[in-house]
Amino acid sequence: MIRPSDRPETQQTRDALFRCLANGHRRSLLGYVHERSPSGIAKSDLATWHAASVHEKALIEVTDSEHTCAHTELHHKHLPALEEAGLIEVDEHETVTTADHPAFDDSSLVDSITDPESVHDESLDALFDGLADSRRRVALSVLGQQYHPISLETLARDVAARESDTPERDVPQDYVDRIIVRFTHTHLPLLEDAGLVDYDTESDLVAYEGHPDLRIRWLEPSFEKVVDGVGTVGSGETDVRTLDGTETIVSHGQSLCETADEELFLMFSTTRLLEEGCFARIEAALDRGVDVYLGSRDPVVRETVRERVPGVVLWEPRLDWLNLPAEEETVGRLVFADRESIMLATLGEKRSAGDYDETAIVGEGFDNGLVALMRQLLGARIDHLDAQDEDTLTELSL
Repeated sequence: MIRPSDRPETQQTRDALFRCLANGHRRSLLGYVHERSPSGIAKSDLATWHAASVHEKALIEVTDSEHTCAHTELHHKHLPALEEAGLIEVDEHETVTTADHPAFDDSSLVDSITDPESVHDESLDALFDGLADSRRRVALSVLGQQYHPISLETLARDVAARESDTPERDVPQDYVDRIIVRFTHTHLPLLEDAGLVDYDTESDLVAYEGHPDLRIRWLEPSFEKVVDGVGTVGSGETDVRTLDGTETIVSHGQSLCETADEELFLMFSTTRLLEEGCFARIEAALDRGVDVYLGSRDPVVRETVRERVPGVVLWEPRLDWLNLPAEEETVGRLVFADRESIMLATLGEKRSAGDYDETAIVGEGFDNGLVALMRQLLGARIDHLDAQDEDTLTELSL
């Protein structure tokens, strides 16, 4: 069972975290303190290190004036921001250590503060600045689950409904109008500058663009997400959980795409299940050197993926287990990451808007029962796919 963290975390603390990380010097400082913890580092020594980093010189070459300037900057600017975000602690002896914060359990966030090649990347400044507001995070979550661009009013109404936990039809129009104004003048320009969205002012349409370093869990209310409607069978690595609702299933599936290091196996029955955020994460996986395989009996799905992400290995399964029958539930999407994490989602009743009620089962860990079963069912077939040339992929009896 997924349980909430014992450490309290609110949207305001999440805002402070990303606002703090939207500064390369603070990321660098936090990374150095993280490496020196739990013993920590004296504030004066940290100032020397900061001065050397800023002026690109050896520690021994830092002048007294540079040290004084760095110490002042730490005392009045950087350390207070890091403390406000709950990322560091400074004791009575002015020793700086990292705090017990769930951000340090997130390997991607740790990479952003410790990787010397990216810690000062200005695109990370823009990314974290874009995430430093709960409404913008909700908007990115909404947009990442769309297949097509959506109107600004549709986005604003969906965001309002999620913020107030109210059905969209019950959201007052004046509330939607206020959100539209804030999006137009504040949120969308900032998200566009970060490369996270595209907003066409003429058509009034907003589309998800994504960012290679953005992670799904960063958009959630807390790092240790509580999933509504989750059930568990078994315990430990034998857990098989159920997820209810398209929103939760899409988030989990995209998160699995982010975890893949070597291999990502995907199947989709219809283009309606290929959200924009899915494409962004497939592209990011390919950029990481992950082998990505995607199958569908729907030629539109295959053609769409071929156009959007040509590096994916595509094929047409002969078996119709992903086909959509007129009635009864059927598998709609499958995500299998590194043969260690699996999500299998079924489509239930079709709603008036053309979407389906979705339920999924998920398993994680090499020894997980569901994972082991899918590895036996699919492992040899994936190996066979890897051995084929492009001309024979459409003939595989998978």
